[in-house]
Amino acid sequence: MRSMSKQVVYLINSPLSSRDFDRFGIQKWISRGWNVKVFDITKFLKPEFWMYVNGIQLSVDFDGLTIFDNIDEVLSILKSLENRVVFIDMIDFSNIEHKIRVSAFRRGVLIRRESQTIPVPFSYYKAEVIWKLPKLIKQPGILIAKIIKRIRIKRYTPNYRVVAGTISMVGINDKESSIIKAHNLDYDFFIQEEEIDLSQNDSYILFLDQHGGYHSDFVHDNVKQYVTPNNYYPAIDSGLSRMAESLGLNVKVAEHPRSFYKANQIKYKHPMIKGNTFKLIRKAEVVVAHDSTALNWAIVMKKPIIFATTDEIQNTPTSAEHANFINNWAATLGKNVVNMDQISKINNWDPYLDVDEKIYEKYINTYITQIEKPKTMYWDVVIDRIESDLFQK
Repeated sequence: MRSMSKQVVYLINSPLSSRDFDRFGIQKWISRGWNVKVFDITKFLKPEFWMYVNGIQLSVDFDGLTIFDNIDEVLSILKSLENRVVFIDMIDFSNIEHKIRVSAFRRGVLIRRESQTIPVPFSYYKAEVIWKLPKLIKQPGILIAKIIKRIRIKRYTPNYRVVAGTISMVGINDKESSIIKAHNLDYDFFIQEEEIDLSQNDSYILFLDQHGGYHSDFVHDNVKQYVTPNNYYPAIDSGLSRMAESLGLNVKVAEHPRSFYKANQIKYKHPMIKGNTFKLIRKAEVVVAHDSTALNWAIVMKKPIIFATTDEIQNTPTSAEHANFINNWAATLGKNVVNMDQISKINNWDPYLDVDEKIYEKYINTYITQIEKPKTMYWDVVIDRIESDLFQK
């Protein structure tokens, strides 16, 4: 049997941005003596998305990054690996990705992140079939591909699964994959900060932008955007203004980290701040959002949260999935959703600002971490376990 090398290879299907370079813990592996490679298959797997986000420009300048033009190049370089390596599996389950994963599995150890970061409504799975049924009937090949994908997901057994909250362990057989208990990746911010001072709130409402009118994920996942800029941004602006007036607060917008608003695009009129969402939440008096994953920070900080929707989100068929996510998350925290187009109907904000600490704690255990106040960074947890299992006798 070939010996194990201290080489780790990331398999990705979206360009390696500087933000992802940090989030994926690449420097952590390098600092601990690992040779790190990143295999990016986006250019040939999702060419429209690659062009839409300008993949070359978005990709970080990293010597270990290889951007492939076709699957043969990927399979060839995988076949050439002389020693067994560790693979971080971040790709999906299409035919092409399955071939790559099978080849990688034969040449090393696969690690898969299994953390479900937000509550997913059951209706999401049912609606996915109903909405796409006409297209699937007309194009049976797509239906067959989706069935095969589901089978692959169900049968997939990586060597390691990295889990966070209790829900990320549902359906996992720990006899087939070794379990590494960590936390939601965003919890690292709390570990880095060590002591989070929440006593000094500033007098503002913070809205968590999701780049709803323009997000690149719509192109990446080949789905229709759930809002139109002409309707969406004025509705959010107006609702935030009225909310702020009622509560005697100002308004700030935490711009989505992957946003790229252009000068001529319709956007928020309130102050927009990018790249500082964690600290903005920490100082906010109230956090307003749809179903942004950044809400997990607000929940750990025990911040008052107002879940927001609009007439368009609630009443447009293509937005139904998004509306279900918002409604389900609000229900998980025992809250009602505020329609920003009908905000004048609200006379008493107290119920919307309530923080039930028991519910928040249950949420943290379910979706963020099973470990009480983790103190080790996410990727350090992973590397510690891999080095212990593979190299320490």
